[in-house]
Amino acid sequence: MPGRKPNGRHKPRTPVNVIYRTIQASRGPTAVCQWLGVSLATLQRWRRMGRVPDAVAVLEWAGGLEPDDDGAAYRLACRLAGARRRLPAAR
Repeated sequence: MPGRKPNGRHKPRTPVNVIYRTIQASRGPTAVCQWLGVSLATLQRWRRMGRVPDAVAVLEWAGGLEPDDDGAAYRLACRLAGARRRLPAAR
C-alpha cells in the first residue's frame, strides 16, 4: 500500500506568540509603549523575535500585569524572556 496523501488534519500546532498575547492583555501596543517607555518599533521587533531581550522591561511588564501574585509574575517574566519550560524532575 503506497503512502497516504496528507489531508491537512495532522499538522503540528504553531507555538503561541507570548509577546502578542501579552500585548493584547495589556490594553494594546500603544498602552504598552507608554507604560514601558519603548517605541512602537522596539515593541514590534520584540514581537517578531518572540521574546523580550531587555530584562528591566520584562520585569516591569510582568509586575504590572500580575501585581498581586509574585509566582504568576515570575512565570510570565520567564515566558516573555524566552526561557524554556522545564519539566519537573521524575522521582
